[in-house]
Amino acid sequence: MLTGMLALVVTTILVEVARRLAPAIGLVDSPTDRKSHNGDVPLVGGIAIFGGLLVMLGPQGIIAEHWQFFAAASLLVAVGIWDDAAGIPPIARITCQAGAVLFVAIPGNAYLVDLGTILPALGTIKLGWFAIPFTVFAGVGIINAFNLSDGVDGLCGTFTLVALIGLGILAALAGKQSELLLILALSGGLIGFLIFNIRFPGRKQAKAFLGDAGSYLLGLSVLYVSVRLCQGSDRAMPPVTALWFCMIPLLDTVGMIFRRVSRGISPFTADREHIHHIFLLAKFSVTATWLGLVGVAAAGMLFGLFATLNGFSESLILAMFLSASVIYIFTINRTWQKLSFLSRSINRRSETKVDRRIIIDRRKRDQGFTINGIRVERRSGADRRQGHRRIVANQIDRESIVIKTNTRSTEASDKPAARL
Repeated sequence: MLTGMLALVVTTILVEVARRLAPAIGLVDSPTDRKSHNGDVPLVGGIAIFGGLLVMLGPQGIIAEHWQFFAAASLLVAVGIWDDAAGIPPIARITCQAGAVLFVAIPGNAYLVDLGTILPALGTIKLGWFAIPFTVFAGVGIINAFNLSDGVDGLCGTFTLVALIGLGILAALAGKQSELLLILALSGGLIGFLIFNIRFPGRKQAKAFLGDAGSYLLGLSVLYVSVRLCQGSDRAMPPVTALWFCMIPLLDTVGMIFRRVSRGISPFTADREHIHHIFLLAKFSVTATWLGLVGVAAAGMLFGLFATLNGFSESLILAMFLSASVIYIFTINRTWQKLSFLSRSINRRSETKVDRRIIIDRRKRDQGFTINGIRVERRSGADRRQGHRRIVANQIDRESIVIKTNTRSTEASDKPAARL
């Protein structure tokens, strides 16, 4: 527990320091048509969490024992920083993720040798030569599942924390001290970051974002710890349990891929059709969305934990997960079909916002009008045949007004009258 508490303190300090440096190096997230936050928010969560891990686990010898993981994590954090700052093509991103998982799998000997006894008639399903390719495929999928869940303040970090709690309990019961220390340090670092990322009462938006560097790190961490705990004769859990620990990120990603492919759209195409977007479009607040989805994720983790500790058969655990998957995908797809106007609403580009827009009809245009004490009159001699044109007046501030027509823009400063 001391490791987790110290990691929390160290990460909190690192986030605060990194927040102040982020604007100078361009590591900030700016609002766009797909991002509704206000102002630039530092993308420093991943850097701070990884820094906290290095500070806490280095002196304890954990980095030396798991050096393959930390080398792969360093690569993904670097790629994530690059992606956050400048953006990289999807193929390059996937290639780097696959390389990181491959490095963990081969030198680190952390790969899926078998899938357990999910089909009792076949016994333990050995992967044989397919073990490494399957691990890389699954690893890239998990990394991107956590990355795609990072769409609401606090969501990806809390999903990861939920998974780590389940993994930590099983690691402790199985006496996996090395993995437990890694889990505790990750959990403490996550909590330290979430202090800045969750919308607590009175906070309108996050003070720091996780960034791609952070979501890649968290996805790789969950993959690595899960594989270490579910393989070998002294395993702490069957492989299928990990599905319940990562339930919402995995199901949302599978559902997203299914929807895009069924419509002939590339799976790499960005949209706003994830489950958290449905909650937000249904007028749930960010906090309510976060609480609801984290509650479902926690329920999935608790079921996986309960089933594992009470000796449920692996085939039953898998069957129940597949049933939940079918229900989830069917429900989400039906939601988008029934509420197609929501889909159109969240995918269209939002127009530039203005402080105020005033539409003046023909009579007001002919007679003149007043805005904030500034008299705007129709220019004498103007062609009355153009009177049907609307004039859109955008209030810029108290001292300046821009009067726009279809063909020209005239600025009226703080004067008694401006003529058109």
